[in-house]
Amino acid sequence: MTAIHESDRWDAIVMGAGPAGAIAARQLGLQRKHVLLIDKATLPRDKVCGGCLGGAALTLLNGVGLGHVPTACQGMPLRTFELSSGGITARIPIGERMAISRHTFDDALVREAMRAGVVVCDKAHGTLQPVTEDNCRTVTLRQMGNEVRARADVVIVATGLANVPSECVANAAHQSLIGLGALSDHAPCNYVPGSLHMAYGSAGYVGITAVDRSRFDIAAAIDPRALAAAESPGRLVQEILRASGSILTADWENLQWHGTPSLTRRTLPIASHRCLLIGDAAAYVEPFTGEGIGWAMQSGALAASLLTGSLGQWDDTIESRWKRLFDKTTGNRHRFCHTLCRCMRIKAVRQLAVRGLRQAPCLGEPVVRILDRPFGHTC
Repeated sequence: MTAIHESDRWDAIVMGAGPAGAIAARQLGLQRKHVLLIDKATLPRDKVCGGCLGGAALTLLNGVGLGHVPTACQGMPLRTFELSSGGITARIPIGERMAISRHTFDDALVREAMRAGVVVCDKAHGTLQPVTEDNCRTVTLRQMGNEVRARADVVIVATGLANVPSECVANAAHQSLIGLGALSDHAPCNYVPGSLHMAYGSAGYVGITAVDRSRFDIAAAIDPRALAAAESPGRLVQEILRASGSILTADWENLQWHGTPSLTRRTLPIASHRCLLIGDAAAYVEPFTGEGIGWAMQSGALAASLLTGSLGQWDDTIESRWKRLFDKTTGNRHRFCHTLCRCMRIKAVRQLAVRGLRQAPCLGEPVVRILDRPFGHTC
C-alpha cells in the first residue's frame, strides 16, 4: 500500500478484482478517472468457477475492446455441450464459447485495468465504512499489519458471493445449492475435447472443462444437505459423475476442493449513498453453461457507463437508476437460468430432457440462443 496515502482522494475505489471489478475499474480508468482497485487475495489467484465464457460474454469483451483477451489467455474453444444423467448422454452444439483459466483470465483483466491507469493493491482487506460525510465514502484498508483510510467519490463493491457491506443484507434463496471446485492436471472422466461436460444427479450437478492444454476445471453445484452427509466433497462429486454414467479416470484423492456460500442469492440494497454493488455481490443464480462471468462483466461495464462525468457532486438518482438498470439487464437472464436449473433438479424432467436432446439435439438451440443473447450497452 505504499502508493496509497490518506490524503489521497480517489474518484472511485473498486473492491474486488474479479471480472466485474476489473472491467468496472478499467472502464472508469479509460474515462481518466483516478481509480483504486483492491483485492484481499494475492493476485493472480484461482477461483471456484466453471471457467466458461458464453457467447454474450465474448460479444461484450469485443464491445469494450478486449476481444483479444480470451485467445491471448490460451482459452479453449467449446463447441459441444455434453449433458449426462442416469446413464444417458446428449450432445448439443452450443455455438461460440470458450473455457478459460480464472487464474489467467482475471490476471489479464487486471493488467488491462492497470494499462488504463488504475492503481491495483492486492492482499488488502477493505471495509466500507458507514456514511459520515456527504461528499465521499471511506474504505479502511488493512494489509500486513498496516492500516490506511482511503476516501473516494464513489465505492463500487465487487466482492463476490462471500462479502457484502454491513449496510446490505444478502438473502439466499430457499434450497439454494452451494459451489464446489477443484483443478486437475488430468482429465477427471471420459472427457471429449472441445466439450463442456455436465453430469446431473440427485445431489446436484458437476461441470468439467479443459481450461488449458494440461488443466481441467471441475465445478459443482451441490445440495448442502448431501454434502453434510457425504464422506468428503470429492467422494460426493464422484458419486454424481458415476450415477450420470461418466467414467472416472483421474486420481481424485489428491484434489484440493474449495467451496462457496449459497449460489442463488440477492443483496439488498444494491445501491446506497455513493456506493454501487455489482457482479455476484449484487445478485447471482446458478448458471447453466457458464453465464456467470458474462453477467459480472456486463454489470461492471454498465456501472462505469453510469458514472460518467464528475462524481464530486453526487446525483442521488444514480442509486435508483442503478437498481433499474441492473434488473433490466440481468433480471430476466437470472430468472431464466434459475427456472432452467430448478426444472433440471426434478428427476423425471431431467431424464425426459436428456432423452429428447439425445434424439434431437436441435431442441437445445432455442435455449442456447436465449443464453447467448447479447447484452444491452446503453444506460
